[in-house]
Amino acid sequence: MDAYNSLSCHRDHLLEQYKGKPVSALPTPSFIVDMAVVRANCRRMLDRLDDLHIGLTFRPHVKTHKTVEISKLELGNGEKHNSIVASTIRELQGVLPLVATGVVKDALYGVPPAKSKISILEGIARQMVAYNAKLRLMIDSIDQLNMLKDYSTKNPGIPAWSIFLKVDIGDHRAGQEATSATFDSLVKEIITTTDKYVELHGVYVHRGSSYGSAGVYDAQAHLKLEVEGVKAAASVVRKYSSSRYVLSMGATPTAHIVSSEVKSWMKDLQTYGEVEIHAGNYALLDIQQVATGLVSPSDIAGKVVAEVLSYYADRDEYLIDAGVLALAREPGRIPGIAIVEGQPMSGSRWVLNRVSQEHGILGRRTDAVDGFMSADSIESVDPKWEIGDKIVLLPQHACITSSMYQWYFAVENGVVDEILLPWRGW
Repeated sequence: MDAYNSLSCHRDHLLEQYKGKPVSALPTPSFIVDMAVVRANCRRMLDRLDDLHIGLTFRPHVKTHKTVEISKLELGNGEKHNSIVASTIRELQGVLPLVATGVVKDALYGVPPAKSKISILEGIARQMVAYNAKLRLMIDSIDQLNMLKDYSTKNPGIPAWSIFLKVDIGDHRAGQEATSATFDSLVKEIITTTDKYVELHGVYVHRGSSYGSAGVYDAQAHLKLEVEGVKAAASVVRKYSSSRYVLSMGATPTAHIVSSEVKSWMKDLQTYGEVEIHAGNYALLDIQQVATGLVSPSDIAGKVVAEVLSYYADRDEYLIDAGVLALAREPGRIPGIAIVEGQPMSGSRWVLNRVSQEHGILGRRTDAVDGFMSADSIESVDPKWEIGDKIVLLPQHACITSSMYQWYFAVENGVVDEILLPWRGW
């Protein structure tokens, strides 16, 4: 029995044990997903793009949740959109059942591929072609382009690789700046090549630093950089081809403010090609996103259930059974590794201040956080937990926290309704 089937059997046992029970009955630490909140988050994103009535396409990133169920919600079950972006081979393999049913017709592997993974990607591409779907790769150098050509030369008969060019717009995480000679050379090489091994599909930018946004105007400034970045890249492409390509841009904060105020930016880009928005964290959300001021704590769908183990009266601190391996050690504008659900984001509150590998320390904070309510405007919170009490924590970064768990307890109206099996591994 393979690992996934083994987990499926265990999932069935867990579901029999916990279905219909409240989160307070769950073993700890557990990752729970409020499905009503997920549905609302996904519907809001789809409606926002639809309301512009200019034909924007959407490519959700599945790396945060890594599940079939939430992927379907993000795409409107394939009736709204049918493209996704993934960060790992395992995520690409995980969406293949959705490819088979027509929900996903376009999947982007969102990092430049390692040479050792090319043969695996070829296999995935062939499986997708069988269902009239397309795998796309992302590259940012001529060396990567030549690597793909070399592989195709040695393996005749494989489909042409469909390529996004990764553009760096200042974050320096990956990609080439559109104004660089290196990018110009890469564009020229991929467009003017005479072989049939590669074909350009589009250009791709991601403003990761938008996670540090502090309000709508700040997020709009980051979106403007994305718009300028794809426009600059598209201008280079137009030097060598009059064809229309996909201009893909986005991050959860910038996608949240794609609205009528910036509609003219999108329409201007559409003169260069098809405009595509991508985002990933928005389905689950977290404290980092709350810190942007664009969402509220009630929009956070992914949470961690932990148990109180001890109380230290001399320090006024609690020990809980959730540490680095349950929540990660991610910093953010709002202090704390995690915040207890129902606590304010600023002022007197209880937060997870310190973590070790398997446990953490809850402590009281009374400081005010810039951009949130001041300390003297919030009533002091003093829960007086007992040993054995269960608490629900809002994580700092959902993408990392969710990856710590082999399964998620999907919750409806406060009780367990289903257990989701995320795609694990690389």
